[in-house]
Amino acid sequence: MALPFKRTAAAVVAACALVGGTCAADDAGPQSIVVTGQRGTSPWIRAESAHVVVLSDAPREDVGRLVEHLERLDGLLRVYTDDYRAAGPGAEPKLNLVYLNDVRDLDRVAAGRPADGIALFRDCADGAQGFLVRTAPLAAIADDRLAKAPLDEGLSYVSEAYARHFLYRHTDVRGPSAWVEGFANYFAGVRFGAKQMVIGRTPPGVGRYFAFLDQGHRYNLDYDDVLGPNPLGDLGGARAVAASVEFEARSWILAHYILGSSARRQRLGTFLNAVYKGGNPAAALHDAFGLKVDDASSTLWRYRLQAAEVLRVDLPPGAPPEPVFSTMSATSGSFLLADAALKACPARAQGEALLRTLTADAGAVPNVDAGQLALSRARVDWGDPAAALPWLQGAARRADAGADVLLLLGRANLKLAARAAPGARGPYLDAARASLARARERDPGAGAVALAQLDLSLLADGAPSRAALDGVIAAWRTTRDSGPLARAAVLAYCYLVDAPRAEHILHMLVTDRRDPATAAWAAQFQRRLDAGLTLAAIAADMRLAQEGGGSSEWTLDQISMMQDVEYNAGLEDAQGIINQLTQNPDPAKALTNAPVRR
Repeated sequence: MALPFKRTAAAVVAACALVGGTCAADDAGPQSIVVTGQRGTSPWIRAESAHVVVLSDAPREDVGRLVEHLERLDGLLRVYTDDYRAAGPGAEPKLNLVYLNDVRDLDRVAAGRPADGIALFRDCADGAQGFLVRTAPLAAIADDRLAKAPLDEGLSYVSEAYARHFLYRHTDVRGPSAWVEGFANYFAGVRFGAKQMVIGRTPPGVGRYFAFLDQGHRYNLDYDDVLGPNPLGDLGGARAVAASVEFEARSWILAHYILGSSARRQRLGTFLNAVYKGGNPAAALHDAFGLKVDDASSTLWRYRLQAAEVLRVDLPPGAPPEPVFSTMSATSGSFLLADAALKACPARAQGEALLRTLTADAGAVPNVDAGQLALSRARVDWGDPAAALPWLQGAARRADAGADVLLLLGRANLKLAARAAPGARGPYLDAARASLARARERDPGAGAVALAQLDLSLLADGAPSRAALDGVIAAWRTTRDSGPLARAAVLAYCYLVDAPRAEHILHMLVTDRRDPATAAWAAQFQRRLDAGLTLAAIAADMRLAQEGGGSSEWTLDQISMMQDVEYNAGLEDAQGIINQLTQNPDPAKALTNAPVRR
């Protein structure tokens, strides 16, 4: 099935937006600010806007600026991907983000953080969740300074991470990796003022790398490497670090070259389609843009020095996005990060450790809802779901019960039904059905709800219902939000005997470098599908528990990496000088007297 990349629509819309600033950016519009005043408030606050829900322990002013920036960026990304963005049939679920005031808190979310990890998106059955880091206070930038003011490094990483995940969440593009990274870095330099925005600025880490090369240091990659399946090849140690930043920089200038020209934007679909169909990215680059891979380094180097432009254009008309804020009590705030970590599909050891901690800490404050929600989630996922029922049932009876509580109650009842004898499952199944139906009303596009309703259908009826299958497919079409949802969508299409759409998703999963486990499953399932599968076999696959701990999208601190690159280059230069002096000593610099200690 061909990837639906239309050829010119996005170019026309993007050009319209850049020239006149007239294309709407899905603005949230003015919203009232609601503060839940409580004695002894926590530094943690909640901010909700049109597309995101942000939990943060950063200063409120910075959170407000972050949300406004992300809403503006989201609208801009929709313009640039209009030609190939997936259009869902229903309401789009909001993206959950955690904006951390301390980078070390990333270690509490995911074990094995890379040495320079600065932002993370986790892709789990409960949906995708982003963890971003505030590195410095966010300052407003006057319109006339947008093109020249120093770029906030932390906000660049936030923008890069959001743009990369946007591509995964809303499009079918999974390669080449140079395009994904170039796209993310291109939008890392976007900044918004009161009435204008700038597009095309060089992100701080990328700029520092180009300055490093301009000083005469050697490079490690050419565009045959950059566009290949393994850009860093067999490089290791210090050269691998340098090559990693070089890959980001070369990907950025390639994306700037394509996105910075209306004529080249019109040919982007040709390039992406060719790669999707299995074409060599270097050949696709030449066919779409007339750029030979052997000439790409020199051509793009000249483009960076002579032709790369920073565009300053008017923002679309309308009031700026304004989030709705809620504050937390001091006790409630202490549980928010633990709850977010539980939703980020932790490894078993971490999940069980959180259960033990929350049993003690949340158990000591039974009237704090945030603590009980986190404890209930830990019990459902890592302990005894029956122990979670009393609080969840009480919370679900409230008129304002959110989709999160209702989904968790449904999952608890499903787990208890699966453990019960067939004749004793009825009450649990009825309770799950009722709570999941309410969750669907609260958040109709949520993939996690669709997955739970599929589990309910399989357990209650022995086979997937058409409604459950349609729910999974609708959720997938709305947002490509998780590996488990993608897998369920493949199986749903297969059960409905729609092999072309199933194979389209399988192809995406096989080429998705973020999640090797799901890619391996997709390749194996494609072979089974080619050999022939019965409906019973497909339903049996639906019943299998999802394996793996979710996939991760890490954004790396390029400035920190460049400090290492510069340090290692200095050591290498110094060693070269020492070696030269050792082999060819200069008599004029010989010591005439031996040094003495005073």
